[in-house]
Amino acid sequence: MKKNDSLNVSHKQQPVSASPIKSNHVLGFWLCAGLLCLLLASTLARDINRPVNGLHSWAEAHGDWLARVHLKYGLGYTKGLSTWAVGDPPTENPKRYLDHPQLYAFLNVPVMYVLGINNWSLRVANLIATVITLLLFLKILYGLFDDKTALLAGLFFCLFPIIGYFGVDKWLYPFATWGIWNYLVLIKGLKRGPEPKRFHRISLAVCLFVSLLISWEGFFFALAFGVHYVFRCIIRKQFPEKTLLAILIIAPLAGLLVDFTIMAIGYGDYHKIIDLLKWRAGSGEMREHDWGKWFTRVWEHGATNFTIPVLITTILYLTIGQLIVFMDNTSEKLSSKTSRRFGHFWLFFMIPVFQLFILKGALWPHQTWERPFVFLIAITTAQAILLLSDLIKKANKHLANVATVTLICVLFAFCAAGTNNYYGIRWQSPEKVKMFHMLKEKIPPDKSLLSFEHFIVDQHEAKGAFYRPEVAWYLDREIVQARSLPEIQNYAQTGRFPYYLIPAVNELAPLINSLAKKYTFERVQGAPGQIKNGKFYRASMPSYFIFDLNSSAGGSK
Repeated sequence: MKKNDSLNVSHKQQPVSASPIKSNHVLGFWLCAGLLCLLLASTLARDINRPVNGLHSWAEAHGDWLARVHLKYGLGYTKGLSTWAVGDPPTENPKRYLDHPQLYAFLNVPVMYVLGINNWSLRVANLIATVITLLLFLKILYGLFDDKTALLAGLFFCLFPIIGYFGVDKWLYPFATWGIWNYLVLIKGLKRGPEPKRFHRISLAVCLFVSLLISWEGFFFALAFGVHYVFRCIIRKQFPEKTLLAILIIAPLAGLLVDFTIMAIGYGDYHKIIDLLKWRAGSGEMREHDWGKWFTRVWEHGATNFTIPVLITTILYLTIGQLIVFMDNTSEKLSSKTSRRFGHFWLFFMIPVFQLFILKGALWPHQTWERPFVFLIAITTAQAILLLSDLIKKANKHLANVATVTLICVLFAFCAAGTNNYYGIRWQSPEKVKMFHMLKEKIPPDKSLLSFEHFIVDQHEAKGAFYRPEVAWYLDREIVQARSLPEIQNYAQTGRFPYYLIPAVNELAPLINSLAKKYTFERVQGAPGQIKNGKFYRASMPSYFIFDLNSSAGGSK
């Protein structure tokens, strides 16, 4: 009896002795994940205090500006809504920016409160949000694939220029990625994942609801979840789980209802909402929609967002690679954990495709509209490389390792070059940014700038006109336009306008000469633009004259 008892005890202890191996395996995975986080953080921290004048500085400055308004003037002034306002005191009846969900700008306020109103504060928030998104993405990958695939896909997520430069643009993607995880848990779609619990249902509902309050992009994540679940149930010939189906429908619709209610109250009716949707679902900034030019634009953005070699790798995996995977009999003998098949491909595919095609007009000015593709392309690129490695291993294991490392290094180099290119682009001339910053120092906060140019953009009548965001961010003063000498003199007599700004171009020489006889002036030297590889790279700037309207004698300072 004692001998048998001893054997039984020894047998029961065997699984316990194996658990440290599993723990070490998991620990090793997340240590590698930590290294990827450091890589990503170092990329996004690059020149983090740079001026807001680079690629898509329009959108970056807009977010900074709207957060500053909340913080600078208070919620009593903004009513919790995104508001266009500059100067101090600001205008009594400000214009509201209502064509985007309102939570996005509001969430930026605490960050700017803690870190200050500056260039880098919200970039730090974006860095943190992007690292969180990477960790959640790796958590999803760990549940879907083997460790090599998960870590390699995570590496490419870090390397893509669209992530290395833009990041995930703060708050949507942490919620959306956490939503993907919870959805996959609830449908039991993970090879390595927990059992569905109430916590996962609540988390999914919160993610769907909040995502719609942060950005319109959240709608496409919610739509993909819903469509994917319905077709999954149809293919499996099973009824949907009522609670999950209710979450997938009610949570995003509640978010949409809040968004549309705010817009309707702000606009006074629903007509502008419909006009805005038609605009972005239609031709956007173009006069008319042309599918040929549109697909060309998709490729152009993709080539810089992900690089051409990565896109080719993805295409090869989704075509020839899929034939190899499904025709290879040995793939059935592999454990599901090491299969090169793309689990839940359609879920990751539908998110970006819905976004790209439903609001197709947003693509023209925004290469970031392709950001949802990062998950799909990161996974396909990783799977393609490992599939190639599997094929070569059949002939020579060492050759397979060399080929894998070589291909990863080549794609790494292309992505690094693409990210460098993004960091070098200047949508606004650095000299112009310096000029507006200098004018801000010269003009008291309760005064305004008189200018020949109005620096106002008007994309669409439903959206309304507002200052160019980079100008509003750096100048932070009201701008009033005046284009004739009598008009300028009348404004000067009010005492509200210390300076008059006018571009130094030949067409305006008569007005400039007249002003030079009456006021002292300062000339700001312009700068040439730059074309790289036949494409726009750096914005130019004409020279400017700044006339001191408080002076009484002509001549330069």
